[in-house]
Amino acid sequence: MLRKYLFYAMFLISPIQLEAQQDMQGPSQGKLTFSESLKIGLENSRSLKKAYLDEESARFQRNEIRGAGLPQLNGYGQYRNFINVFPQALPGEFFGGTPGSIDVVAFGVPQSIQAGAQLNQLIFSNSYLVGLKAARTGEEFYKLLSQQTEEDVIYDISLNYFSTVQMELQRENLLANIDQLEGLEKILHAQYKNELGRKVDLNRVKVNLTSLESELENLDINIERSKGYLNLLMGIPVDTPISLNLEIGEKDNDLPGFQLEDLDLGRRKDLQILSVQQQLYNYELKNIRATNQPQLVGFADFNTNSFGNSFDWFSQSKSWYQGFLVGLKLDIPIFDGFVNRSKAAQSKVKARQLEYDIAMAEESANLDYHSATSKYFNSIHTLNALHENLKLAKEVMEETELLYKEGISPLTDVLEAESTLRAAQSNYNNQIIQVRIAQLEILKSTGNIKNLINL
Repeated sequence: MLRKYLFYAMFLISPIQLEAQQDMQGPSQGKLTFSESLKIGLENSRSLKKAYLDEESARFQRNEIRGAGLPQLNGYGQYRNFINVFPQALPGEFFGGTPGSIDVVAFGVPQSIQAGAQLNQLIFSNSYLVGLKAARTGEEFYKLLSQQTEEDVIYDISLNYFSTVQMELQRENLLANIDQLEGLEKILHAQYKNELGRKVDLNRVKVNLTSLESELENLDINIERSKGYLNLLMGIPVDTPISLNLEIGEKDNDLPGFQLEDLDLGRRKDLQILSVQQQLYNYELKNIRATNQPQLVGFADFNTNSFGNSFDWFSQSKSWYQGFLVGLKLDIPIFDGFVNRSKAAQSKVKARQLEYDIAMAEESANLDYHSATSKYFNSIHTLNALHENLKLAKEVMEETELLYKEGISPLTDVLEAESTLRAAQSNYNNQIIQVRIAQLEILKSTGNIKNLINL
């Protein structure tokens, strides 16, 4: 039984099914900021609540294991009615009969009743002591799992928030270009009516305008889908309307709490979890070995009995006889057919496999960090270049419009400059988001992603 308790203390506890509906904190009116989205997600995330329940279950599991070492008191009762009293064979000379003969007699009375209480107390069991240590470590394991789930929730919400902001910025860019083309269309339409412009120029603007409006419709669909998924990650109804604050998409607004730090593997939750798993495997091996050691249990039994030929237990003349005993029980394993030796060998194999997992996780952590930092510096360099390119595109657009109004430049130059500016603005907005994602990945790879909420 004690080995079962140790098994429960390991990281194999089955998930808890959550059936009760949870109260959800939704976004307040106004623009939903990046920090607010993280706060709402951490309050409502179903996966995080489930992780907290696993953590709570681990505490109850530890109490269960500890309870096995506390006094165990049980009451019992028994009524027996022998329709035929069991016969017993005795040597004939026992009652003065012929030597070598056998007399069959019925000992006892037809009916008896007994009630009592038993007390058992574990005095020593190394398996129990190991199980307690494993239970405490199991609590730590689930606590780390909750913290890792919290980091995953922060990362997933952040990534989707950035993606949605990226599309919102693209939408603003499209709207600005649509407004510009609509103004140009009005001018060309007036010129065409007054026979001062060409119909082909007006048609070109209409074609471009229709293309942008179609692109805007598709973008709106994707934005709504992305917002619905963001609501899902935050744990609120997917049809809840939200409006995002786009400040995170501005060039000089870094992520809150972002710092470029050196990699410290000790801060990574995944590596901490693997380290605790290593401790649990160690306790598993110790427990297997402990089952080969003696176990001492103390016990006591107090009971009262009565006997009779008929069912008259409530008669005042009935006699009741009390019994009381105390004792010790020593269990010494001697030979189990090498079962425990095989179990110990399996545990050692799992521990060796875990060592490879730890080594691979450390290499992966280093790779994540170096990739994130490289991506960050490259993204910053690209962002600065695109910022200069955007300024040039705006200057070209302004000069081309001026030349067109003066009749020096054709309309095709204006449309080409407009297309170039739109692409430059879109690339610039997208690159800002790439910088934010790189910052997010650095925080995640260094184990500092909770800086986003701890300010």
